[in-house]
Amino acid sequence: MLVPPAAEIEPSVQRQRTQCTVLVVDQERDCTHIERAFDDESVVVETAPTLAVARTSFDEIDCLVVPTAVADGDSDEHVGWLETVRTDTPELPIVVLADEVTPTLMRAIRAYEWTAVIDRNGPRTRLAARIIDLLERHRLTHLSRRSLASVELAGDAIAIVDPAESIQFASRSFRLQFGADGDDLTGTPWRELFTADAVSYLESAALPTVAEGWRWTGTCTARRRTGATVPVRVRLGGLEDGSLVFVVSEADASGPEHDD
Repeated sequence: MLVPPAAEIEPSVQRQRTQCTVLVVDQERDCTHIERAFDDESVVVETAPTLAVARTSFDEIDCLVVPTAVADGDSDEHVGWLETVRTDTPELPIVVLADEVTPTLMRAIRAYEWTAVIDRNGPRTRLAARIIDLLERHRLTHLSRRSLASVELAGDAIAIVDPAESIQFASRSFRLQFGADGDDLTGTPWRELFTADAVSYLESAALPTVAEGWRWTGTCTARRRTGATVPVRVRLGGLEDGSLVFVVSEADASGPEHDD
């Protein structure tokens, strides 16, 4: 069965603040530079005289900007202060402004999620773009987590297959459908979940339909982790990045093996 693609539905997520707040550990030069960078953005730039004072505001801000001169006394050999900050707020986006972006500093920063390093002498537009990009990725990641949580609550047997054709996410119902425990299915090629005939059928009938932007529904034979086979009803759709979404439910065993 061919199903026309549904209109994209944006989950309704209300942010706590209508504007993003960027807190700069105060260096007059940096604060002025950043404020000018966001002249045309819905971003509020605030300052704190020290990192210790800034820590009292972490629950009220969207991003922290810290010059290396404030944090480490101009040394890029370590960013030990990040360890303390990350203990308090592991997912707060943090931008480190560096006089020189060295390999040593880059390696140190990469060890911390949601942390970026920017050349403080770079163009204002680049600084603004980097901060906005970090904030947007942070927002989308949290939105994705909420979406996956809603999938679990819905109870549907859903799996997301990445562009490399391996399972990236499987709901609890999906794992139970295939007799898998915990994260056993993560990284498993989707073809291992179906018989050879079913794989051939999905490759010839379902995948081309999805590639054209449609959703596909049909019946084929799944293979559980025990090796047992079972007829299933499959709904298959695609995402913009080339990922696939499988929704699987048990089918009538007396029906035809292939039905679309």
